[in-house]
Amino acid sequence: MIHMPRIRAAVAGFRKSENGSASIELLFMVPLLSLITFSMVTYFAAFRAQTHATRAATVMTDMVSREVAAVTPEYIAGVEGLMKTLVHTDETPEFRLTAFTYDEEDETYMVAWSKDSGMYGAMDHAAINEVSHRLPTLKDGQRALLVETSVEYTPMLDIGLGTRTFENFNVAAPRFVPQLCFLPDESADPTSAEC
Repeated sequence: MIHMPRIRAAVAGFRKSENGSASIELLFMVPLLSLITFSMVTYFAAFRAQTHATRAATVMTDMVSREVAAVTPEYIAGVEGLMKTLVHTDETPEFRLTAFTYDEEDETYMVAWSKDSGMYGAMDHAAINEVSHRLPTLKDGQRALLVETSVEYTPMLDIGLGTRTFENFNVAAPRFVPQLCFLPDESADPTSAEC
């Protein structure tokens, strides 16, 4: 039979005792501190990757909005190379570049041309009107550019974050030309450009 007074006395004695070793405390604290440290490092690495993805999308949007010559497949390949350089966490970042306009009479957006790096697929009239709530209000016939990017990030440690996809959706107006056209080949006739 268990005697309660003896158990109480033993617990009280243990609580008041100052004998022991710091190695026991160390045994409890090192794993906890290690978990906290690695969790913080992993979290801030993910935050840094998201910041790089956002900055890369902003740089690409600014770059495309400053173009004065027609965009070509070579230009799209260059944009893809720039994206890979700016984003270190994903070897195959995805993007889509779309030139569009607004028709005030029908209250719809219309795609002039759309090119991507593979995952998205070209955007059409229906697709751009599905995201119209994310687009700015334009004047009738005004042209704009939509740059969408997608960057995958896998954390270095599995602390519950899992693989993340950082997507960016940026709209800008062409700065120096009224519209940005797409030319299927650098040597193609400029009249064959999609505008």
